[in-house]
Amino acid sequence: MKTKKWQRRLLRVLGACAFILLLLFYLLTDKITTDPYFESSYYKNTVAKMDAAFLKKVDVKGQLKAGFARINISPKIVANAPNNAIGEFKAIKMAGYGDGQYATGIHDSLFAKAIAIEVDGKELVFLSADMVVIPELVVHKVAENLEGTISRKQILFGATHTHASIGNCIPKFVGESFGGKYQPEVVAWLGEKFTQLILNARKDKKEAKYSSGFIHVPNLIRNRIIGETGRLNDKLNLISFAQNEGKKAVIGIFGAHATTIATWNDKFSGDYPGYFQRSLETKGVDLALFFAGTVGSHSNKGKGEKFEKTKYIGETLADSATVVINKMEYDSVVQMTSITTEIEIPELQAFYISDRRRVAPWAASKLMADMETIYLQGVKLNDLVWLALPYELSGEYGIDLKNALEVAGYNSSLTSFNGQYLGYIVPQKYYYFETYEARLMGWYGPNMGDYLMELNFKLANELTDKRL
Repeated sequence: MKTKKWQRRLLRVLGACAFILLLLFYLLTDKITTDPYFESSYYKNTVAKMDAAFLKKVDVKGQLKAGFARINISPKIVANAPNNAIGEFKAIKMAGYGDGQYATGIHDSLFAKAIAIEVDGKELVFLSADMVVIPELVVHKVAENLEGTISRKQILFGATHTHASIGNCIPKFVGESFGGKYQPEVVAWLGEKFTQLILNARKDKKEAKYSSGFIHVPNLIRNRIIGETGRLNDKLNLISFAQNEGKKAVIGIFGAHATTIATWNDKFSGDYPGYFQRSLETKGVDLALFFAGTVGSHSNKGKGEKFEKTKYIGETLADSATVVINKMEYDSVVQMTSITTEIEIPELQAFYISDRRRVAPWAASKLMADMETIYLQGVKLNDLVWLALPYELSGEYGIDLKNALEVAGYNSSLTSFNGQYLGYIVPQKYYYFETYEARLMGWYGPNMGDYLMELNFKLANELTDKRL
């Protein structure tokens, strides 16, 4: 009799536990949404916002002015009484790897660099830093500091995407998983450094001339989702500004992930983009910048191990760039068109549960840093179209827009990490493929890539006044 009572109690307990687990599963997960994005409210709202932004686009032609600046952003690790205001911290985790190292020193210094340009009184700033991303909270600090001087909408941000740089900049579970515990002091320090950098570049503006070009470098990049059979965006874009007084700046844009350095390293480094920039600066370039391009599905390829490979890729890329730079023909009169538009995005569909379910949007949002206004930015300089994107775009997507622009007579540059981070954006055909890019880093469902690419084409159409 006692045994039967015990069994009944056990069954009730097990039943209650099963009910609770089912309830939690129902509350904490949700079906993956596959509804057509073009029927959604976020799509319709975004189209309206873009159309309104197009009416306010900057479209000018005139004598170019350009100013250049750099600033060292290598933190100092100080055990006792660090002064955060001058970049001293007790500990900084290197961002990018979930199991990454805490920095013990500096292998090669980290920099942020900026170019300020002006045409007919209209100004833009291009800023890139040796970081894995440009944290949104840092951008907010910069915008706050520069209010009344220059607008956030006039600044295009980018990162080299090195995984051996400054972490501790993004709050909540996901940000801290990839970059260490959030330290607002690091954000405040970087905000001040970036602010000073922009002011210095603006102060340096002088009459200048401009050119751009590109070269294909297939030996340094590979499709990391499906390997050698995958489509490859192997284009290295070069953008150059030369002051009439002699100083020259060059921006390099390339789509290979800056991940030659892994968790075996415990020192700050700019990875191969750092070697690329330093190498160019020994070849007659006064200021070299690097912006990560369509890195969402592309990895690096090169000879050697560890830092030997890092150096090989960076310096080989610089040698390829020099071939283009030496043939550049410059224009002092520039046609500049620029557009900054707000966009809306779907609900989160992050964290893989099964092919049909992800973590519920309300639960996923508790794990990820809040985002405010999301910007998509584009600029046309003569025959170059440059889109600055707040996510990590697949190189395969990039090829489609690149080809369309080339047919229309334009060179193109697509850069990632423009002051915010919406995760990896890969083609829908890979969404259910068992890859890091889609399962862990695809946060907004299978339609997100096609949705964003429609916006990119729409923006490029407006910049070029063509139907691509």
